[in-house]
Amino acid sequence: MSRVHFFLIPFLIQLVACQTLGEHTRAETLENILRSYEASIRWTSGQQAYNFLPPDHKDKEYKPVSKNIRVTHYEVVQGPTMLGEDKAIQTAVIQYVLQDSQVLKEMIDKQEWRYDEEGEVWHLYSPVPTFK
Repeated sequence: MSRVHFFLIPFLIQLVACQTLGEHTRAETLENILRSYEASIRWTSGQQAYNFLPPDHKDKEYKPVSKNIRVTHYEVVQGPTMLGEDKAIQTAVIQYVLQDSQVLKEMIDKQEWRYDEEGEVWHLYSPVPTFK
């Protein structure tokens, strides 16, 4: 009986360590994609945000972004919060200026992210911000 425990315990420790490493890698990947998404919104006024949608959503969701928009502030106010292993949410406040009228506007961007096991990448499943 003690021989079984002797071999079983290292196996269980290794199994738990692998699972923890996988979860850590997934969380790290999420952090990286969220930083990239923020930079996309902040520096391209959302023009590149469609790249974060899953491939089957890109054509349906695409709306041209006005060149009259300049994002002035992006602040994460909640999250990211994991909702299981493959889903996360985050809320950000985006401030932007309509350049022709110099009007400052603000919107709340509620993001839903899902992990694609096959591609090992996170995709945005909520709508891309619409600057009006």
